[in-house]
Amino acid sequence: MESMATTTIAASQYDINLILSTNQSKTDRHQRNVLRLFDAITVAAYSVSSPYLPLLTFAMVRYSLKNHFHETESAFAFAGFGYFHVVFKQDYVRGKYWADVALGILKQKRAISATVRVEWLVHGHILMWFSPLKETSR
Repeated sequence: MESMATTTIAASQYDINLILSTNQSKTDRHQRNVLRLFDAITVAAYSVSSPYLPLLTFAMVRYSLKNHFHETESAFAFAGFGYFHVVFKQDYVRGKYWADVALGILKQKRAISATVRVEWLVHGHILMWFSPLKETSR
């Protein structure tokens, strides 16, 4: 929970407009590879129900915010961050906020590769608390 608190404090310095507008326009290969590695490890941690999944998610969020590098891999981390706000803190509003950040990144990037995972997490586990099921399942 300490890692979540640290990440929440760091993330509170950013609003959704700042996150979506400060994305680096030129892709740094090293940073992108770090995000891809984080993403692959996070998927593997989810697959084996690792207790390290939240820690990986929080680290990826901090890395993305610190480097102003919001790619499709970051969208899954932001969605996960929102999910953990809902699960660990029952903070549905903050969870929805980070879900909106994740969807905003997907919309900006027009990403197909991460869309399914992010939308599954956002619509299936966060937005279902805000919208009727019929709307959420679209």
